[in-house]
Amino acid sequence: MEKQDRKTRIVPESDRTKKVREKLRQQYQETESLITEAALADTVNKIHEWISANAMHRIVLRKKEICLFDQNQNAAHLSRKVEEIAKQIRVQFENLSLKREDSPSVIKDGESPSVALR
Repeated sequence: MEKQDRKTRIVPESDRTKKVREKLRQQYQETESLITEAALADTVNKIHEWISANAMHRIVLRKKEICLFDQNQNAAHLSRKVEEIAKQIRVQFENLSLKREDSPSVIKDGESPSVALR
């Protein structure tokens, strides 16, 4: 019975924890008091004003087709680093192709294809 009492006992909060908890409660109440119907209406008006002020920079979407994925019809430009890596791979592939063209590709009777590629 005594073991159960030890497990269910909760240590009381320290004075510092109580002060911090009260400070957070005060900050929350102050923030909540700022959110009123008038403040929300004012914010909505500011958003509408900003949208109308920046309307000249908007793109008319009725003239432009938008979809989530366009099968890479409008792919992004490659970075210089990716272009350099692709160039290196292309050169290595070309060198490999040239080496294969130079070597005989005729498979002799009884020889496996992997031996002919060497």
